[in-house]
Amino acid sequence: MAKSSNVLLILTDQHRLSAVGAYGSTPCRTPNIDRLAHQGVRFENAYTVCPVCSPTRATIMTGQYPHAHGVTSNVTALGCSVHELEDRPSLLSRRLETAKYSLGYSGKWHLGTDEKTIFGRSNHPCLPRDVGFEGQNFPGHGSGGFNYPEYRQYLSEKGLQHKVKREEGTKVTTYAGELEGPLESTVPYFLAENTISLIDRFAQRNRPFFIWHNFWGPHEPYYATKEFVDMYRDVEIPPWPNYEWPSRSILGPHHVNIHPDAERLTWNDWAVVIRYYYAFTSLIDSQIGRIVDYLEQTGLIDNTVIIFAADHGETLGSHGGLTDKGWHHFEETHRIPLIIRMPGSEYSGKVVSQFVSLADLYPTILEIAGVEWEPESIHGRSLMPLISGNSTTWRDMVVTEFGGVNHLALTQRTLRWGNLKYGYNCCCEDELYDLSMDPHETRNLIRHPDYQVVANELRKRLADWMAETKDPVLWRFSDRLKYYGGTGS
Repeated sequence: MAKSSNVLLILTDQHRLSAVGAYGSTPCRTPNIDRLAHQGVRFENAYTVCPVCSPTRATIMTGQYPHAHGVTSNVTALGCSVHELEDRPSLLSRRLETAKYSLGYSGKWHLGTDEKTIFGRSNHPCLPRDVGFEGQNFPGHGSGGFNYPEYRQYLSEKGLQHKVKREEGTKVTTYAGELEGPLESTVPYFLAENTISLIDRFAQRNRPFFIWHNFWGPHEPYYATKEFVDMYRDVEIPPWPNYEWPSRSILGPHHVNIHPDAERLTWNDWAVVIRYYYAFTSLIDSQIGRIVDYLEQTGLIDNTVIIFAADHGETLGSHGGLTDKGWHHFEETHRIPLIIRMPGSEYSGKVVSQFVSLADLYPTILEIAGVEWEPESIHGRSLMPLISGNSTTWRDMVVTEFGGVNHLALTQRTLRWGNLKYGYNCCCEDELYDLSMDPHETRNLIRHPDYQVVANELRKRLADWMAETKDPVLWRFSDRLKYYGGTGS
């Protein structure tokens, strides 16, 4: 692989593994993502650093966990320490600039705003073009991108409309429906059009490119055109294996995200929405295919690394009617798809089982680009040794952190070690799941007498990780560790 390889990073938003065919049997059709997995390397145990949009995206740009870079919740929300990504030489984009990369951006940013004040204080906006990117410059989250001026201008120029026929049969959400226009009128198509334009522009320059393509979906609202809605109209959606989990009767932070009508909803109600979620996912998949096809048609794919990942997952009624993300330690939001397609057939169909993190993307992309970085300043490791098969040692655990979302705060840390998962809840009892016997995480074993020794071992491991990454929560977690017989740090 040449050091000057192009890099295309495709990030979806709130994308659970049940909506990726390459990760197992599912009604959801994702032939283009599956093609990347067939041609590339699929990471079986990839985890987000945080099941919230802004913190995860800041980690990709910094290589650090949220407690270090400061974007600890969604920007402009209470609980977020840093509301604008600070422009500095260590950002991924600025480091790639030093290697003469052209930098392109499409879609959702959510690492800054165009607001002059936040909570009554002066604010200095930071958008993609402020940190070296060319391309789209959308601020904030954007509620699907439907109202941004560039998209509205695109519709006007093409004589198209964004018009939704909402699904009236759903009791779960009002944000599910069929788009009445053609595929060309959708936000995913518009974003793919921008990325293809960037590829064209950058191909004229005698230097490599890095393009970060960000879809707004399959995060709600779940809108898709008729051809994709029809794919699932009569498809049976099996209940999640943990759907019957008694979420109301079990104490814990997850109560924040129990659907307010959970007791009155049936599985059929959830299935209606999941069909739209899958339809939206398949629409997005089609646009991933458009971009990859274009790279093939131009011959650029022979020197382009394609990385596909999601920022975090989605609950969609699992664990007894949970919605959205955060407030728990469950796989539905923590474990994510990660696929890397390298030039060359020797990588085709490879599966990596080691624990990897989205924090690993920063050093991986820099190694692909031939750019040096300071390992002591970041929390991730390059995935290239795992991809090449030259790794002799690798981490045996992975951590996800959560600090709250939607103007609510909570401190949680999740540690996965082997088949065990330990969850620290600052406000209440810890959690422990043995995924070898309970893969759907329905039985908390934190009080089980047979698991007391291993629970404390996991606490010690988490404390060591906190000390290594300078997690400020360590001062409080150490008290809990001491209470259960540990020594703390």
